[in-house]
Amino acid sequence: MFRKILVLASLALFFQNLTAQHLIILHTNDMHSRLWGFGPEADYTPLTPNDDQTVGGFARIASVISEYKNKDEKSLLVLDAGDFLMGTLFHTAEASTGFQLRLMKEMGYDLVSIGNHEFDFGPLELAKIISKSAEKPIPGILLSNISFDSTKADDDNLEALFTSGLMTRYKVLVKNGLKIGFFALMGVDAASVAPMVKPAKFTDRILSAKFYTQLLREKEKVDIVICLSHCGLVPDAKKGWKGDDIELAEQVPGIDVIISGHTHTVLSKPFIVNNIPIVQAGGEGRFIGKLEIEKTSSGVKVLAGELIPIDDKISGDKVVQQKIEDQQKLTANLLFSGYNFKIDKPVFETSYDVRFNQDHNLETSTLGPFLADALYGYINKIDSKPTDVMLVTAGLARDEILRGKTGIQLPSDLFRIFPLGKSEISESFGYAMSRVYVTGRELKNILEAMLLAKNMSSDYYGYWSGIRYKINPLRLPLDRIYEIEIGNDQDGYHKINLKKRDSTLYSIATNDYVMKFFGVIKKMTKGILKVAPKFADGTPIPDFKLAILDIDPNKPGIQEAKEWAGLLTYVSNLPDLNGNGIPDMPEKYREVKHSSVSKASVNPILVFKGTNGVNVAPAVLITAIVAGAALIIFL
Repeated sequence: MFRKILVLASLALFFQNLTAQHLIILHTNDMHSRLWGFGPEADYTPLTPNDDQTVGGFARIASVISEYKNKDEKSLLVLDAGDFLMGTLFHTAEASTGFQLRLMKEMGYDLVSIGNHEFDFGPLELAKIISKSAEKPIPGILLSNISFDSTKADDDNLEALFTSGLMTRYKVLVKNGLKIGFFALMGVDAASVAPMVKPAKFTDRILSAKFYTQLLREKEKVDIVICLSHCGLVPDAKKGWKGDDIELAEQVPGIDVIISGHTHTVLSKPFIVNNIPIVQAGGEGRFIGKLEIEKTSSGVKVLAGELIPIDDKISGDKVVQQKIEDQQKLTANLLFSGYNFKIDKPVFETSYDVRFNQDHNLETSTLGPFLADALYGYINKIDSKPTDVMLVTAGLARDEILRGKTGIQLPSDLFRIFPLGKSEISESFGYAMSRVYVTGRELKNILEAMLLAKNMSSDYYGYWSGIRYKINPLRLPLDRIYEIEIGNDQDGYHKINLKKRDSTLYSIATNDYVMKFFGVIKKMTKGILKVAPKFADGTPIPDFKLAILDIDPNKPGIQEAKEWAGLLTYVSNLPDLNGNGIPDMPEKYREVKHSSVSKASVNPILVFKGTNGVNVAPAVLITAIVAGAALIIFL
């Protein structure tokens, strides 16, 4: 009897293995138009392996995809989980050329989902990009949880792409005899940083996931359900991991695989939640993920999962690289028209790395202070009216300055630091620099609001130039700054009056995106802090577009002072320290520079000094309690 059972079990296992069907999934996410390897770009030699330290590059990724296609094309899927656009000079030409999606199709991508950065220029511009791209073959484009506003026209063109089938909410593909269903989601955090999606909006991701999982299972009768999720997951000290994709796996058990994006998380192997593998490949093409799965009679089984480093050990695809080089020249000619920058001409060099990592070292970044100083120097050189204070926020600085082999930095390396934004008054790319005037009290209120905002998101962490300030962390939020100085290292600093009755105005500059934050400070702080941005004569500014800096007032219209162009102009005019004809990074940015000093103190002077009133009542109450306790003790 035992022998009979053993034989039957062996036969069952045999037939299970016989019917098992194998898939290899290559996956990327958050590519951000990193077609060219980095950093710095001058070092990138994709066609000659083992001679540089750069990472990424579509030519290398194409070689990896080609390798797996040659091994087992019938079992291969190539997928991207969103944010394929926005981050380098390449994205600036997409609406007119449609280059990147076509290239991804040629490389072998089957499906691409939409991320928050695809909406950076709004639904109309995204519709233009996809429509132009689709004049030739492109991968399937997915987004499931988007809804459109029937009362407004701004999202009509994008909605039309769904109606025509050029974009879809779900997709079914057949690979190796398997019917595979796909849908794609925008997560909660991703949606929160995609304000330009309006008037369209994103619907509940969990409800959408349940709906499309059921549809694919019951109507389409698929064998496997895969979610391309621009939601993400991040490490958590208490739980191990947390994020939208953890909740998705917990609440929608019908999904078989989650291809994750948005959080740029490097998952060296699949993270299993509720028997669902979640994979993510970091971002920017530094890795390509490989997941091997098998469909058996008992379900989907993970065979292996890993990240393949995209580095100089890989010999890049020659055809792909040539197309990228041609596109780079075309894009640079369009972007740099009117500026004295050439794509292959160094703008400056550095003998050391100037670091920035939004997730790990905001307070010890050497790049943040340099960027603030650079734009402070630029704006005070091009404009006759002095700018007192410059602000750069962490969320809009997108890359570092890396020395590499030679230290040479090309224009594209600097553009990658400030690649985002598009003009509200023209078709030009990049955020414009804006300037307003505020009183000393209002300047304090801006600083207080920034201190509060950075606790909500690291995007709001501020780097400053032209200002120094002191904080007492024992005071209440919104009233912790007790002293502000205006000036610079060359001319010195002087204290300013923070009292409400002082009407002296100080100029503060930042880009036009961050500038709008000043207008919502009152609402954000429930009316506690008030800031009324003004022109130099003290009259209120009715529209922040009027605060944009015009670098040539003698020409008709506004010649916008671009943030990225300001950085390139500043570094290209730095001193040449070694006599080789190339400007050099100053040595002082090897060390961390702080604009603020924090001093915890219960000294009454530092409790009440420079107050805007928020701290007064609680401080008086605490002082009275302490005094009362002292009287009881000593009487």
